[in-house]
Amino acid sequence: MKACCLRWLLLPACLLPLLWASPAAAATLENIKITSDQAPDCSSLKAIVASVTRDCKTDDERAIALYNFCRYAYYHHAYPQEDDEISALKLLNVYGWSLCGGEHTVLAALYEAAGFKWRYRGWSNPGHTTVEAYYGGRWHYLDTFLKFYSWMPDPAHPGQRTIAGQEDIRANNSIVTDQFVLDASRNVCYQKDNAFAYIGKKVNWTAPAFMDCGDDLPGLLSGIKSSNNSGSPRGWAGIKFDDADYSTAVNLAAGYRLTLDWDHYAGDWYFRGSKTWPQHTCGNKEYRNSPEIGPLLEPYAFKDGKRTWSNGKLTFAPDLSNGAFLADLKEAHNATVAKGQLQPQDPSQPARLTIEMASPYVVAKVTSEIQGGAGLQAELSTDGKKWAPLELAKLSDAVAGKYRYLLRLTFSKPITALDLTSIVQHNQQSLPYLAPGENTITVSADNPAALGKNRLAITYAYCVGSRRDTPEQIFDAGGQIASGGHASWSTTPIVVQTIVDKLPATIHIPVPTPRANQPVYPKMVFLRREVLAPGQQPLATPVAPSQPKAEPGEVLATLPNPWIMGARAPAAVPKGPTKTATLTPTATSYVSVDGEAVDYHAVRWPKENKEMWVLLARFDAAQLPSADQFQEAKLILSVREAHDKAPSQAAAALLDAPFKPKEKFDFGKLGRTVGTTIIAKGDGPGAQFNPAKTYSIDVSAAVRTWIKQGQCNGLAVRIVPNRAVDDGWTVRFSLDKEQPLQLQIVTAVAK
Repeated sequence: MKACCLRWLLLPACLLPLLWASPAAAATLENIKITSDQAPDCSSLKAIVASVTRDCKTDDERAIALYNFCRYAYYHHAYPQEDDEISALKLLNVYGWSLCGGEHTVLAALYEAAGFKWRYRGWSNPGHTTVEAYYGGRWHYLDTFLKFYSWMPDPAHPGQRTIAGQEDIRANNSIVTDQFVLDASRNVCYQKDNAFAYIGKKVNWTAPAFMDCGDDLPGLLSGIKSSNNSGSPRGWAGIKFDDADYSTAVNLAAGYRLTLDWDHYAGDWYFRGSKTWPQHTCGNKEYRNSPEIGPLLEPYAFKDGKRTWSNGKLTFAPDLSNGAFLADLKEAHNATVAKGQLQPQDPSQPARLTIEMASPYVVAKVTSEIQGGAGLQAELSTDGKKWAPLELAKLSDAVAGKYRYLLRLTFSKPITALDLTSIVQHNQQSLPYLAPGENTITVSADNPAALGKNRLAITYAYCVGSRRDTPEQIFDAGGQIASGGHASWSTTPIVVQTIVDKLPATIHIPVPTPRANQPVYPKMVFLRREVLAPGQQPLATPVAPSQPKAEPGEVLATLPNPWIMGARAPAAVPKGPTKTATLTPTATSYVSVDGEAVDYHAVRWPKENKEMWVLLARFDAAQLPSADQFQEAKLILSVREAHDKAPSQAAAALLDAPFKPKEKFDFGKLGRTVGTTIIAKGDGPGAQFNPAKTYSIDVSAAVRTWIKQGQCNGLAVRIVPNRAVDDGWTVRFSLDKEQPLQLQIVTAVAK
């Protein structure tokens, strides 16, 4: 599509009658807007900023809110393409995917809408495009591609801290190295003072996870070291800030409906120049540990485990029992409705209809079903000036990638049924979803009087759900906060339908949760707008519409605001007198994967998974404190020797079965990792440490499990291969022969 054509296709609705004026032209309901007080308003960049930052108190909070929203709104895949550059607003509403330069162009455009200055920074090792925001007298770096930001001390900012910029990190790597810890069991990083862990008796489940897609901190530091200021252009790699010709306005006349699904139809995608469908190749890694966006995304368990595109249908299917819709068409020449048929008013002359199909969403496919109308002729215009004859069977090929087209039908015989449907592509993350608790939906239009005697039907369909386990139970089981494994959703949707004859209108939709369970976001199915002519009925729904309410045994529980998660410091660890007890193992055993058990004193884990050695250790469950007293536990390792080529990532794994010293142990029973630490490389081959070097691993999760179960199978000390740590070397370390490890348990002292 040439640029001049695109400008016409996206002209404001108020100008269209100047181009398409006809004696039959009538008002169209313009900008039928639906917003939810629980969801972002994606109608404009400023609306996004206003809706996701409304609970923010500082500039850091506003920056994090925009970062969190962008992580929800798009995933990394490739750059979408059209004949012209794609604006940030279009990318958010139509596509929902891009690479780093496009992602950060959207973020920069939102920064501008929020009143921040911005600048791009390009990396050469590895190649990467980032952006920074300027506020409070300094630059700040948030990366939606790598899923990263870091705090640094700053007395001039609220809370005595602010988000660091890349120059800050380059000058002081400890802003990263001293602040983050890798959770090997979940393969994400947490801030050391804000991790997914217990704080008192509650789990800090809203702790933000970083590097969710498998990137690593050494790569980030290398990139920042190679970064350069790339200025402040208003676009990057075909993605630009704004486009005056693109609008999110939904304009519908009688006989039209727009259904937007939270799912996709097989094969009905538009990705110009690509032979493969859009997908996030990282699967669900980016959200299953994320408290910010995970609960929003987990209800869908995306097909093939990947975020992808979504579809909808813009349909013109008039009610042929009433000819009122004819007045709203762009052209209706010599056409009338009689006896349930669309026919020429003067039988001696052909009738002609001009049907406009337009939406904010790109066309992927078109279907048409016209019954009767023998000898019907069709013409297509995509630029508002030229018309060309068309075989309806080829309509999809002619309009794929368009946002607006006009179809002219000329017929001499009666038409008994007419259905023209554009299957459109959109980004489901831009839609006004529902949340657990109360939801207030606002419906408006720019010209409400144009509704006239018509009516507007708004239909939501969704499946309710709940989580059976608390965050503490998920944590104790080694689960992920938003993997969907601890929650379920109904298979039969709830349908809420409201038909209004006056705008604006307000709809209240409560989403309750069983009292014994935890709230989750409902699984949205579709949102539909329909303009109904007098006497016309809305499209049938999967189940009869109803008005939901909280039944006995249900509550209107809510979830925290996802956009400000991570913006505020976590709750403080309860303070009070404590005491520390040190336990030694009641049994230990060095074993290899092939069953050998000797007094070897070394831990190793080759990349080919052969000749693996671990240390098994069991402790006396009778010496463990009560759950009320317990606060934390650390496994102390006494290291006598370390590999001289690279560090090692040591881990403690919770055994799934008991062991017997010096007997074979099934490595399939090593269990989940409950904590890690990094063993520094030695000074040379065979280097011995005298005295031994001590390292600690937080094993609070393991001890808490033993206390609840009343038994202790023990722990395995093993190595977790991690190229970001060991650089691909087969690493090992040796422990002290006499006292390889100890278990330190901190308990509260009763006052």
